[in-house]
Amino acid sequence: MIRQQIRVAVLAGSLVAATALAARADDAPPAPAAPAANPCAPQFRTVCVNEWVPETYQAIRTVYERVCREEKYTAYRCETVPETRTRTVICGYRQVPEVKDVVRRVCVRVPCVEERTVMKTRWTCVPETRVVRKCVDKGHYECKEVPCGPSFLERLHKLCHRDCCEQECCEPCPRTKTVKVWVPCPVWEERTVCCTKRVCEHYPVKCQVNVCKVTYKEEKSQVTVCRCIPETKTETYTCCVQKRIPYEATRTVVHCVPREEKVPCTRMVCRTVQKQVSVETCCAETSCCKPCAETSCCKSSWFHRCGGLGFRHHGCCD
Repeated sequence: MIRQQIRVAVLAGSLVAATALAARADDAPPAPAAPAANPCAPQFRTVCVNEWVPETYQAIRTVYERVCREEKYTAYRCETVPETRTRTVICGYRQVPEVKDVVRRVCVRVPCVEERTVMKTRWTCVPETRVVRKCVDKGHYECKEVPCGPSFLERLHKLCHRDCCEQECCEPCPRTKTVKVWVPCPVWEERTVCCTKRVCEHYPVKCQVNVCKVTYKEEKSQVTVCRCIPETKTETYTCCVQKRIPYEATRTVVHCVPREEKVPCTRMVCRTVQKQVSVETCCAETSCCKPCAETSCCKSSWFHRCGGLGFRHHGCCD
């Protein structure tokens, strides 16, 4: 409840302050109002207020319209036309002998004697001492008992004269004989041998050598040359040629044509308007004109006691 009263008081104070400022700046002091029956009844004052009012006006703008028009232009078409032409053709070549003087460079060999150094070869015998290794067999003979079988005659006799006693008895002891067998013992022996070795030696020798030097010289000579001469002939032929033939054609072209038209527009205009505003006043006889601390009319409004947010109130508290 208190907040609502504060809001109402603030709004009323701001409205009264704006009215007082506008009346002081623009208008003359208003005429005194006629006395009312009730001295404490609210009074009205005329105030000038600036307001933004919509205003309608006519504007002209340019509009572009698309218009189709027919126009003539020159077009070209390609046609193949036979055409007769002439050309020169080479039909063959004819050889014609010619004699020309030609300078040639000839190679000539000239004999001469030069002194050169030649390496000759000779063989000499040089004594040489070398060590020779030889394998010597220093073995010996030994006597060994070697088994010897029955001879051929004994085997034949045995086959022919078989006795039962011989079959039942055991085999006789094998016979042996004493034989000399060589037992090898190889030994490598080294000895110094003097021998002769052939050595090839090269030594320089100066000698006169017959050589041929190559020189070049220029000489003139006549040479028969065959020159080829072309044989030509003129012939006529027909070929097809493409030609561009002009003709008139019609086409439709779109053009943009400007046009002016009127358009209604609205704009905001600032205007001064007179309005009636209520003003609270107190008469001298009523009790509300007593001091602010004693009167009840001043006590009832917190806005009046506080001076209306910094603005002076022209009323009972003056």
